[in-house]
Amino acid sequence: MMSHNLAAAGSWFERAAADNSREFWAREKQRYADEVRAPFLALLGAVDPDTAAWKVYRPHHDTRFSAEKGVLKTFIGALRIEPDGTGRYLQLDARGVLASSGMPYLAPDQLAQWRAALLDERGEHFVRAVSAAQAAGGTLKSGYPEPLATAPRGVPRDHPRIAWLRWKGVEVFGRLPHPVDDAAARVSAIWSAGEPVGAWLATAVGPSAMERPRR
Repeated sequence: MMSHNLAAAGSWFERAAADNSREFWAREKQRYADEVRAPFLALLGAVDPDTAAWKVYRPHHDTRFSAEKGVLKTFIGALRIEPDGTGRYLQLDARGVLASSGMPYLAPDQLAQWRAALLDERGEHFVRAVSAAQAAGGTLKSGYPEPLATAPRGVPRDHPRIAWLRWKGVEVFGRLPHPVDDAAARVSAIWSAGEPVGAWLATAVGPSAMERPRR
């Protein structure tokens, strides 16, 4: 039943992408509540009963500050940030379900800690954490800020961890295409795969003292 509901949400987002207008929203608002928000919240509750700890994103873009001028987001997402600075993310869109964990945006104070840790012996521990995450089926990627085009100042371009040193965020993610069977178990498995990287980030980077931006 859950896979059927999630597939209906995928179809809703396909229609929204084709007609991303206020008129579409006026016609489709109730279907959004029934076919998108309700099954998404059901999935969220299945993977984490503490739903109050999650921020569920609004369906509308704030077009004042976005290059995307469509009035609607073509996904629904939710984010949970832990006191140690790590977070988990869940998204439903036309392609399926995406789940990730880590620190997708490193605030300036976290970025300094991230690079310092990668440059000393803690960097070797990160390599092992990445290997463990990948062995469990997770995929490592940079967060949503674009990585630096070159090495950070003072870092040799041939440093063995230079690719990561250029990143401004780090996530372990997995994507489940429609139709999504056993969604809750598979999302939990993706988050579980990211735990070694998350544990390293919590210790080596930690929370930011700065306010997080909106995603």
